[in-house]
Amino acid sequence: GINAEYGGLKAGISYHRFTHHDAMSELQHLGQGEEKGEALLQEDLAELGPMIGEANAMSCAMDKKVMFQVVVMPEQGKQRKTVMVSLHSFLTSCTFLLSRDEFISRKYKMEEMYQQFVAGDSVWQDLAKEEDPFHEDTSRETRVGTVSISLKSLGYLFEQEQTFTITNYQGAAKGELRVEYYPCKVDGSVITEEDDVFVDDPDSLVGQPLQFLLKIPYARGVSRRYENVYCRYRYFMDTEYTETGKITGPNPDFNFSVQHLCKPVTDQFIEYLENTTLLIEVMGTQVVQPPKEGDCRSTKQLMSSNILSTSNPLSLMDPEKQAMMSELESAKRRATKQQDKLIRVQELLESAKKAQSDSISVADLERVLESNAGAMGIAVAAFKLKVDRAKREGKLFKTTAKAVTANKEVEETAAADVPLQTSKACEIL
Repeated sequence: GINAEYGGLKAGISYHRFTHHDAMSELQHLGQGEEKGEALLQEDLAELGPMIGEANAMSCAMDKKVMFQVVVMPEQGKQRKTVMVSLHSFLTSCTFLLSRDEFISRKYKMEEMYQQFVAGDSVWQDLAKEEDPFHEDTSRETRVGTVSISLKSLGYLFEQEQTFTITNYQGAAKGELRVEYYPCKVDGSVITEEDDVFVDDPDSLVGQPLQFLLKIPYARGVSRRYENVYCRYRYFMDTEYTETGKITGPNPDFNFSVQHLCKPVTDQFIEYLENTTLLIEVMGTQVVQPPKEGDCRSTKQLMSSNILSTSNPLSLMDPEKQAMMSELESAKRRATKQQDKLIRVQELLESAKKAQSDSISVADLERVLESNAGAMGIAVAAFKLKVDRAKREGKLFKTTAKAVTANKEVEETAAADVPLQTSKACEIL
């Protein structure tokens, strides 16, 4: 039992007893997040591990020159990872990624073949290649590697321009990919520094349209083992892939750009920007590389040498590392904007001191802190302080009539939320 004195329970209040059913319900609720994703991942690993061991044993027994490995991969549009199986052919040096369901389906056919092999039935040797569960067509597309992009900067209307490392399922670098995105105005034109419309809180975008331009200009250093290279991704709630054109060569120029529009921005979309990375897959077909002449090693020998040369057979390709790089850049931009606002406040304080004013109006402070206020907001606030000082000192006579008129114009302009032209502000000041 719980000691009421030390457990924080209050007399006279009925407390609900937390049962096993309550615990299961809570776990089910949490299961929609990372906890369930991790549990499913471990479940798949526990299920596939022994199956892969059996598949490799059958491959060795029948000398199929094929090796299987379990791989943990990032999943499109989700934070959770998924388990896949790599199929590597020692006859072609090609590697393909199979889904869990595809591998399990193949394994049933492998077992049928193995039973025929053990019984001395030669039927398994006469199977057509397309029916052989150990075979994979070399024309099948495969994933060269992936790049994970954080879209968090979009929530602050910041652009992002960065070159990312393409990493394969073993975590090895397979080249570099240039990715850029730019928030756009309603007319589709790109927002620039001069527009100064950046926001401090992504939630302020809810209910408004948000449009941005995504560019994938090029990739560099892609292995010549891959042909017909292209990029693909699924954005937000898209069910279909968005793809670039296919290019062959180590340095493909995709020159790809597309505009995405969210109208209006929702809480779900803000959560997507904050917590989900955009996974860009670099795809291609593999060039066949047959074994060296005279290489008569058995499947078992080939597997042993392959395992020794692989630093981590259970590879984990973590998308968070690359996403953190772009998030860091976004954080720097936000910090710069905050620093700019502090400087504006300091300049306003200096103006107040020069005007011998012991207070600053809330309206003036808000005007200076607005993201698009800039130097003009400071100029307007400083001028109002000068006029207020003149009023206090009784110096507003005919010689300052122009200033009174100007002050009225400033107030009317501010009320109408229309920025003054720079030349007019200079004239006023």
